[in-house]
Amino acid sequence: MKLVRILNIIFVEEKVPQEKDSFKLHFFATKMAATLTFLLISSLLQGALCGTFNVSMPQNINVLRGSCVTIPCSFDVDSRFEKYLDDTCKAYWNDSPSFTSENAKLKPTKEITGDLTKKDCTTTFNNASLLQRSKYYFRLECDNALKYSFKQAGVDISLIDDPPSLTLTPSTLEVKEGTSVSLTCSAPAPCWSHPPALTWSPNLGQSQETLQENQDKTKVKTSVMSFTASHLHHGNKISCTAVYQKQDGSPDVTAETSLTPDISYSPKNITVSVSPSGPVPENSNVSLTCSSNANPAVRNYTWYRADGDQETFIGTGTSLNIQVSRDTQSFFCNAENEIGVGRSSSIQIDVQYSPKNITVSVSPSGPVPENSNVSLTCSSNANPAVRNYTWYRADGDHESLIGTGTSLNIKVSRDRRTFFCNAENEIGVGRSSSIQIDVQYSPKNITVSVSPSGPVPENSNVSLTCSSNANPAVRNYTWYRADGDQETLIGTGTSLNIQVLRNRWTFFCKAENEIGVGRSSSIQIDVQWSEIYYGLYSGVVRWVLAGVFFSVSVICAACLCKLRKNVKPKEEDRTYMTLSGRTVSSSEYDVINTAPKSQ
Repeated sequence: MKLVRILNIIFVEEKVPQEKDSFKLHFFATKMAATLTFLLISSLLQGALCGTFNVSMPQNINVLRGSCVTIPCSFDVDSRFEKYLDDTCKAYWNDSPSFTSENAKLKPTKEITGDLTKKDCTTTFNNASLLQRSKYYFRLECDNALKYSFKQAGVDISLIDDPPSLTLTPSTLEVKEGTSVSLTCSAPAPCWSHPPALTWSPNLGQSQETLQENQDKTKVKTSVMSFTASHLHHGNKISCTAVYQKQDGSPDVTAETSLTPDISYSPKNITVSVSPSGPVPENSNVSLTCSSNANPAVRNYTWYRADGDQETFIGTGTSLNIQVSRDTQSFFCNAENEIGVGRSSSIQIDVQYSPKNITVSVSPSGPVPENSNVSLTCSSNANPAVRNYTWYRADGDHESLIGTGTSLNIKVSRDRRTFFCNAENEIGVGRSSSIQIDVQYSPKNITVSVSPSGPVPENSNVSLTCSSNANPAVRNYTWYRADGDQETLIGTGTSLNIQVLRNRWTFFCKAENEIGVGRSSSIQIDVQWSEIYYGLYSGVVRWVLAGVFFSVSVICAACLCKLRKNVKPKEEDRTYMTLSGRTVSSSEYDVINTAPKSQ
């Protein structure tokens, strides 16, 4: 009889005579087949339930040269030997399946192995330089009957000079702006005690790191960075870097993976540029260009002019040619794509023009008394700013320069109340409208006019009219008759109707407003009256009397001449006489005086 071990089942092989007892042999074979089937099933159940010698580890591990490495390992033993798993058990590794503790190449201590009593044979080698590129097997030896080399499986150790590749999940990123995004960076961790350090660049948000286990029990270091997608991320590389430390003193090594996100967003950073740039004269032609960042690209540009709160559509396209003026110098553009619409800031074109809207203001405002001091201020719209203000007084057609500067202090009168200013910059000169200052004064230049004018007969009716200059207007006129030093009120109003006499012909008027009272000069009316009445022949009598007087005068003169020739008075006598053209004997003549003879 021969014993055969199959799957830990002992079979008994017996030799049975072939010719004799054939029936017995057939019966035995049938019995053995049934027994074998039962024992096989029992053995499989025993292996599944009670365990057999078995080991589990990764098929291969890439080890960074000079670094440490951890080999995840678990095993199982025949149920009959589980009682031998105690603290005396040790783990050994070798690059050939058949070995003992004496010829094992790697003899780790307990500090670098798992808990063998719990069937954990995980082993860490702090210096991978002790390893060679080979397949390594595990052996368990305890200070008892349990000693076993697990030849069923081994791990292929590969030494590498460059760090392992990283994995970025997702590998590509195409989202809309505002989407919540989580990126996961995974780096193999061959050495559990010194996993790689992971960093993000740029760091867009909070990140969380974990050491995860793969299906084959190897581990990987992961870092999850969460952020909200922004247009600022579009086209900018996001990278994850892993730093591996070496235990042999050589420099650390790094590995990196990255992606470039494709973020869809509405137009951003919309700007308007002007050509030519800088100040431009009024009514010049300029070109406006709208630019923006957008993904997808902008499909439509629209242009608007801003007039205060009103916005007026003026055109479309990337560029727009316009003619600018001082009133139309603020513009903006809208940019639109499939995601949305964006608006630029308003741009102010520096339109230069000569002074416009020049005005003069007076302080104090309103009416002012004559000879008051007032302040005149000139203001205007101009670009560039006004560099010179000049002041003028308008006297009819004559304009007199009276000062310079934004403000001017003057004393006003009724004859000097019209003013204007000129404003000048580099572009040109502008002039304000003339301003009339409301100068108030008492009545001046008061005059009396008579209708009819010229001489008037006594007892005629005449109309007297009083006129004057006054501001505010005269509210009361009064009339007076002047009789020597006596002035008599005779009426009121602008005009006065009177009957004149030869002894009542001097008049004047007074004019009064809120400021004061003024008086006119006295006027004398030329009143004419007739002589004493002699009837129908009053004119003839006047001529006769004149003729008689003339004749008498001539005769008297002739007689006097003749007497001087005929009479020679004595030298001692002095005679005085009257002369007449009549005879001496006429009783109409007498001797005026005779001077006595001197003794």
